[in-house]
Amino acid sequence: MNFQPLHRLIFSAALVLALAAAGANVLPSADVKKLANRYPQTKARIQELLGARQHPAPVPATALPNPFSRSGASGNTGVVRTPEAFPETDMPALPDTDALARYAASLKVGGYLVRDGVPHATINGAICKAGDTITVGPRERPVFLYIVSLNAQEITLRLNEVTYTLPMSK
Repeated sequence: MNFQPLHRLIFSAALVLALAAAGANVLPSADVKKLANRYPQTKARIQELLGARQHPAPVPATALPNPFSRSGASGNTGVVRTPEAFPETDMPALPDTDALARYAASLKVGGYLVRDGVPHATINGAICKAGDTITVGPRERPVFLYIVSLNAQEITLRLNEVTYTLPMSK
């Protein structure tokens, strides 16, 4: 049996149907004019909805305070305060030895652990190791204590050039 003439017949019928369908999809001229008139309306509506988003109007810098600025939240003018500009407290300035002893006594040492061969201690709820810095004191005048070394028996802290050894409590 030879199927080649049958294939030609099916192909030619499909071709005729495709050409007839293409000719049937032509719109009357009135419908074409309606669609052509809708395009500028659609374009104007898109511009109306998205224009402000794509090209926003500039907002003046003084319109709203910056919510991420500490100076804006507290009502300051944004002036950066140097350590000399900090308000004086009732407490007189202590020498480094006394300040270090006072702040070391206020530390909350939670425990000792060794992670990857490096000794760590939990101090004020944070895991610290030798070389880390602990911030203590009031927020407006923080004091930074440097951890020189630590082991299971003691933690050695430094403030400027003064060192202090804090024994680990058992």
